[in-house]
Amino acid sequence: MTENNSDYPHNAGKLAKPVILFVEDEQDLREVVAEELIDAGYDVVQACDGEEAMSLLATTLPNLILCDITMPRMDGYELLRTVRETRADLLDVPFVFLTAHDGSEKIVQGKHAGADDYLVKPIDFDLMLATVAARLRQMTLVRDKIVADIHSVGQSDVQAHDAIARKAFNSVIKTFDLVSSGIVLFDVLGGVRFANQAAKSLVAEGITPALDALTPVSSAHFTRAFSVLMQEAILASQEGRDYTEVLSLAQTDGVRNLVVTICALEATGTENSDEPAVAVFLSGGDHGQPAPIKSLQTMFDLTPTESRVAWAFAQGLRPEDIARSFGISATTVAFHKRNIFQKTHTNRQADLIALLLTMPVSAQEA
Repeated sequence: MTENNSDYPHNAGKLAKPVILFVEDEQDLREVVAEELIDAGYDVVQACDGEEAMSLLATTLPNLILCDITMPRMDGYELLRTVRETRADLLDVPFVFLTAHDGSEKIVQGKHAGADDYLVKPIDFDLMLATVAARLRQMTLVRDKIVADIHSVGQSDVQAHDAIARKAFNSVIKTFDLVSSGIVLFDVLGGVRFANQAAKSLVAEGITPALDALTPVSSAHFTRAFSVLMQEAILASQEGRDYTEVLSLAQTDGVRNLVVTICALEATGTENSDEPAVAVFLSGGDHGQPAPIKSLQTMFDLTPTESRVAWAFAQGLRPEDIARSFGISATTVAFHKRNIFQKTHTNRQADLIALLLTMPVSAQEA
């Protein structure tokens, strides 16, 4: 039975020493060589032949294998072949043969078998330590190069992904500018992350991070209400709750109202994230505007009544308002709402509003 200078598992510590598996059937020589390696700062695991070495490899991941060639049961050549064929995780581990034969035939045979180096008995300990150190250094350089190459490829993938994401985002921006309703996206701090062209044209002073910039006329009541609803929407976004509220503001021309629909998005970022948390949709609010029934039927297979109900939701009407306007019960409105969700593949009122209000201008027939 062989002895090892440390307990299993090896290589477990943060500052673990390099582990050398030393395979030698002569006990005296094995102990002397092991002592030299230990004194040089290595952790040594000892085996008396190839079979014991394979058993130890089940619990040991050496940094180098130093192995005699002529041994009982399993010799060095067979151990080398078995390790290379069955242990892919040890393919880069240096394998150094130790033998009493100094003929070139044995050296060539060992090289062909896949040995990385060759030491001849009687052992020159200085040469042995220099060989071990050189092989370990070479293995470290190879592994560092592989890690660097993987990191480089990873960075290239990230850059390529970012370029694709930027291109996709620009395409979305262009699409949003085709939408007739104003769209404004806010982050968790209430800052504006995006506003489409329709939103900018609906707001007299343009879009700025200030909440009151969304009001085309001076209205302290509207600004306070908008601020409160925005904070509630941001909180709902952070908590993963559905949230939709509607505000109405008379425009300066006195012709129609500006309907502001505030919807919480499913944000996952932190408080400092610039991820959109709230979507605000701005529309003219003309509840007498005909619903684009043909488009909704074609795109979502809605019935005429479902199309009118869906469009009413998009115009900012509440379920009770829809029931009163259409002369139907609240239960019937809820029934239509479930069908609309199913056919449009939405599951929240905010998603439905966003879907309908972002229909391209060409799809919304007069």
